[in-house]
Amino acid sequence: MSSIKRYLNFKKENIYFKRIIKAVIRRLLDIPKSVSWYWPSGFSIKNRIRLRRFKNIHRGKRCFILANGPSLKNINFEYLKNEITIGMNRIYLMENVNGFKPNYLVCIAKKTQLLQFQKDYNNLELTCFFNWDCKNKFEKNNNQYFIKGSFSPRFQSNLTKRIGSGKSVTYTCIQIAFYMGFQEVYLIGKDHSYKTDARTGTFFTSNGKEDNHFIKGYYESGMVWDAPDYETEEFAYSLARTAFEKDGRKILDATIDGKLNVFEKVNYNDLFN
Repeated sequence: MSSIKRYLNFKKENIYFKRIIKAVIRRLLDIPKSVSWYWPSGFSIKNRIRLRRFKNIHRGKRCFILANGPSLKNINFEYLKNEITIGMNRIYLMENVNGFKPNYLVCIAKKTQLLQFQKDYNNLELTCFFNWDCKNKFEKNNNQYFIKGSFSPRFQSNLTKRIGSGKSVTYTCIQIAFYMGFQEVYLIGKDHSYKTDARTGTFFTSNGKEDNHFIKGYYESGMVWDAPDYETEEFAYSLARTAFEKDGRKILDATIDGKLNVFEKVNYNDLFN
């Protein structure tokens, strides 16, 4: 039902033949990966058992989810040293800037992240959640856990099942936070604003000089990254807000000057004594 609602709300300019064909091909190629996810033995079973360790592991607490927007340059990371943090994608680069390391790292984008920076991700010592489809590209170390996405944006409260797709790893982080039992979730660095005119549903090549992330050179020249899909993201976030509120929990947006208007805004500095 959530997928149908999403499609009905699509803007006409975001529905085009090439994008539809690509969507069909992705679903066909996903069949063997889905079979391996549901396979009732071997690494599939072991991985799901390990994921269950995180069920309500932080029940009743609060966490901060760190996106990778330029606004991260303007926050005081000292405030986060005693907080539980879930970072995404290349947030590990922040360690070289100010020594910050998140408690958890989440990365699901295959072409633009896991495959382009495979060595980096494989060598991280953080607790990492990676895309199941890329599991064979990793060492499957004890700190590496694998989650499987679906093609539906439906909010998933159980990590051992296929999680909802919202065209953003932020949505994945929110679902993980729910599974971990967090009572309050705060978003920071979710600028929701990219300096690009690339068409939704396409990849484009970096010139190595974009200012769309917290650090210059986030993507090297010649690397590809996804054009933003604000429409699908916002729909998914609305599902997340509903799921949290129904369970008596909340998601708040503490991003400085962020353009996302789905969640209630709060001042980052006011969250700390």
